Amino acid sequence: MAAARLSAFLSKVLLKKSGETIAGRVLLILCPDAISLLAKDRKVILVSATNGKTSTTRALAGFMATAGTVTTSKTGSNLSRGVASALMNKSEYAVLEVDELHLPVVAAATNPQAILLLNLTRDQLHRMHEVKRVADRWREIASKTKATIVIDVDDPFLNYVVTGAKQAIRVSFGGAAGKHPDGAVCPSCGEYLDWDGGLYSCKCGLSNHYSDKKFDAGVSSAALRNEILANVVAEHFGVPWHEVDPAMLERKVSKNIGGVDCSIRLTKNPASWREALRGVTGDKVILILNAREVDGIDTSWLWDVDFSSLRGKSVFVTGERGMDLSYRLHVQGVENECVAEFNSAVSHFTGSVEVLAAYTAFHGLVG
Repeated sequence: MAAARLSAFLSKVLLKKSGETIAGRVLLILCPDAISLLAKDRKVILVSATNGKTSTTRALAGFMATAGTVTTSKTGSNLSRGVASALMNKSEYAVLEVDELHLPVVAAATNPQAILLLNLTRDQLHRMHEVKRVADRWREIASKTKATIVIDVDDPFLNYVVTGAKQAIRVSFGGAAGKHPDGAVCPSCGEYLDWDGGLYSCKCGLSNHYSDKKFDAGVSSAALRNEILANVVAEHFGVPWHEVDPAMLERKVSKNIGGVDCSIRLTKNPASWREALRGVTGDKVILILNAREVDGIDTSWLWDVDFSSLRGKSVFVTGERGMDLSYRLHVQGVENECVAEFNSAVSHFTGSVEVLAAYTAFHGLVG
């Protein structure tokens, strides 16, 4: 740990980095079982999902801080090295965001008291492949762990995950999110699911008609659903209910760039693009698409997103794969102009503009 802390210090001083990732990396090289050793005698809560992990983990950590000391990743580092780094801090509780594919390893090492699963949708096809692959891995965890698993049962993949769980809290919002975009086929038996709005059922028995907790069917905002799910987990530990502004659970940052007030929102996969597009209220929009490793190098998912809500707006497209997105918009009848750089795009606007940015582009703009 001393060596890991020194590496973090040098990273901050010499490279101006957070030091969080390298600390965990060094720690795991020197002590491969560091995560299991540091997790002992703590109440560990793991949070995983395709979308919403970082903001929901931050909110849940805040809830748990009213009950005792908490450690968590401040930067959203969610691989094993980020988990190891967070656990270097002494605390009663550890609220840890975990990457979907790293969840099996982290769950086995930390012996968590609770696992919060928010959703499963298509993401980074080159790494995750189809949703069922991740669901199968999570289902294996659920069948082995003693942790209480909290899920949104309106997601059929999560319902499938906990079919063999020892302890689970199935939360329903009355199908308010609508039909799951990847949920045509039952993940349990392979037959077509019978969907009625956001309610589904299968002849094998998989259904969201029944739940342990049910909340207002009008909760269509993903951020608000995540807030409720985080509260259900905190309540399991005896923590009183906390109300938070759902906007705080959205990856959105306001920043003035080139004299233009930019509202910058993270959009990294079909689910987050749909949510972001629903939130576009103005007529001036910039869309940024990259396809680096963390963005997902396969952009075929663009054809799973309905961009028709942008028709009639002033739309500029940029990014390393801006042409892919520009053509997708063109096919759907959305007039747009594709430019090489963000600064060129923003120079066409005055006042304010809404920016929907891929993962690497988002972090490049907001720092």
